[in-house]
Amino acid sequence: MPERHRAVTDPRPPVFVSTMTSDRFEVFHSFVHVEDGLRLHTHDHYEINCILDGSGEFQIEGESIRSEPGSVLMINPGVVHNVVRQTSDRYERVYLHINTAFLRSLATAHTDLESCFHTSSGTPINRVLTMNPSQLRGLMQPLLRPPSAQFGDDLRYGGHFIEAMVRLNELVRADQGTTITLPEPEFHYAPVVTAALRYIDEHLAEELSLDIIADRCAANKYHLSRTFKKEIGLTIGRFVQQRRLQRSKRLLAQIGSPKRIYRQCGFKSYTHFLRCFQQEFGMTTSEYIEWSHQPHGQP
Repeated sequence: MPERHRAVTDPRPPVFVSTMTSDRFEVFHSFVHVEDGLRLHTHDHYEINCILDGSGEFQIEGESIRSEPGSVLMINPGVVHNVVRQTSDRYERVYLHINTAFLRSLATAHTDLESCFHTSSGTPINRVLTMNPSQLRGLMQPLLRPPSAQFGDDLRYGGHFIEAMVRLNELVRADQGTTITLPEPEFHYAPVVTAALRYIDEHLAEELSLDIIADRCAANKYHLSRTFKKEIGLTIGRFVQQRRLQRSKRLLAQIGSPKRIYRQCGFKSYTHFLRCFQQEFGMTTSEYIEWSHQPHGQP
């Protein structure tokens, strides 16, 4: 059973991280050594961490959880978390980042794959499961090879994802292994920050100055600016640009033409968009389009 205890509080505010480029799900297979002192973060998608080998320490909403082979950590959007320490020489993990709307769209009359992230009454809740390590590796293995461009391979890959989610939900429903229900989130963004985040995401293609956002959120712009920077870790302008560039990656992978998508992402100037994209991601839009269509691209 994973050990848990109250963690030492990190005095730094958590950082809002927005890295998903897919509107479905993304899979990451990591052996990267974890440096002590990583900053806690939060994001707007579901996350599942599967520990395949080695051990480490996670923090989730102030709880310190020791993870071992077979540990599965299921984390809701908006929850403050991170892996904060590696306690073995080798630490192999698989991360699943899942778009909330996509997972919801898979629901049928008899199966709701979001239920593993909620209580029976629908309240969001975070869990830690313990599986047989070899069974967990077998469940994740089909997801470690991204789909090729071969006919039907993308659908097979999506089927592997659904199979994994069905199995994890079955473990939660049957209370197999060890399920640890973590406490309700202790950190909440200020209402003005929550309103600003929502407005930005819903109006990325439009003008998004501080004055406009503050007006739409019925907030004092100076208070909004200070509070947003304190809680998100970025200025509003920098956050808006990151969100726009992340959207551009998804649209470039789907449409393949920067001239067709830059205005949809809120950029008024085509050359400015190209320059910002290369500065942010270290590659041109043409290089990214080519990369995104290779077998290693995310689904």
